Amino acid sequence: MTAIRQHTIRQFGVNSSEQMEPLMMGIGLSAAPALILPDTATCGETQRLLLEQPQAACIVVCDRKQRPVGLVMSDAFYIQMNAEYEPEHLYELSISRLMNLHPLKVDFATPPGIVRERAESRPSRTRKDAIVVTREGEFFGVILPENL
Repeated sequence: MTAIRQHTIRQFGVNSSEQMEPLMMGIGLSAAPALILPDTATCGETQRLLLEQPQAACIVVCDRKQRPVGLVMSDAFYIQMNAEYEPEHLYELSISRLMNLHPLKVDFATPPGIVRERAESRPSRTRKDAIVVTREGEFFGVILPENL
């Protein structure tokens, strides 16, 4: 059983006799925004976005309902693109051909210790991949393993 600490915060303009909203303490408080592409994106569109945002470590691929369906780490993407003798034929292919179809996904309220354990137990080839944080099933942000 997972224990989640709850704190309450007082909303601005709410007096002490009114109901206070609980604030969940979880990994989501450490999540950072990330680039998002639709699951219909091509490898060429992915490359253009990474060239426009060179500081981006990753791109989260989401469906129409903003649920994460894959992860593209920029370093791995460039390695895969450059490994092809003629990468031009990859530009029109779906990003699903090169993305990680099974990234580590955690809920916003998951305690950091559990996230750390799950991240460290991943295979070595994906151990440095970003961790996708969701809230009510929708994409919320990412956490890089070095920030755990």
